[in-house]
Amino acid sequence: MNLTKTAPILFFLMAGLAASTTPGWAAGSVTVHTSGNNTPVQLKNVARLADAVTAPQVHSDWWRGAVISYQGASIKMEQEHQKLLADLDALATDEGGNSGAAIQALRAQLALVKVTGRQLVRLDPDWLRLHNQQNVPLEGQYQLWLPTQPNTVTVLGLVSKPETVAFTPGKSVADYLDDQSLLSGAERSYAWVIYPDGKTEQVPVAYWNKRHIEPSPGSLIFVGFGSHLFSSSWDALNKRILTSLTHRIPD
Repeated sequence: MNLTKTAPILFFLMAGLAASTTPGWAAGSVTVHTSGNNTPVQLKNVARLADAVTAPQVHSDWWRGAVISYQGASIKMEQEHQKLLADLDALATDEGGNSGAAIQALRAQLALVKVTGRQLVRLDPDWLRLHNQQNVPLEGQYQLWLPTQPNTVTVLGLVSKPETVAFTPGKSVADYLDDQSLLSGAERSYAWVIYPDGKTEQVPVAYWNKRHIEPSPGSLIFVGFGSHLFSSSWDALNKRILTSLTHRIPD
């Protein structure tokens, strides 16, 4: 179940459509951030998405984890993320006790996340060559992040010890949670995986419904709020957190 089909990607596609049908539309500019390089590369007059990812200055061995964001969407996403942090703070105060402490622990983790107006599009140059309809025009200002592929998986959320651990082939989502204790209010039957390409999946992890689903390197495993604590509001809150995690700037 993908919970990340949000307004930014619609904005991106609509902007691309408008650009392709408007005479004299201006090409985009792209700031490229590469792991290990503190000096971003500036690309000017980038007509289409494929032009950005095939520019001579752009190199990546792991396109699945690459992120491109649109400036206008980034402003909106940062506002949504800050509103989420504020709402979690207020909820922690209202709940108090162990539940309040658990919410504050989760909020502290999310406060470290830097978000951007990620466009949920595939960036692999070979894929774009074969799917020309996805090679949309660019107009305006964009940021492109090109991380190196990690050999880790990160566990976070309402867990006793949020951590980044070594990726182990064959290890399931439930296996990565074996050493964790769940905090007050945590969902105990399901966890969420946020894959490097921005897709999300709800995974059964309890003894009665467990499925063997393996996260890929660079994935996040998120333990969210359980319905038994927050009734109808829990699902919307989990979705907002997943949106922030999906739109994070890669390390």
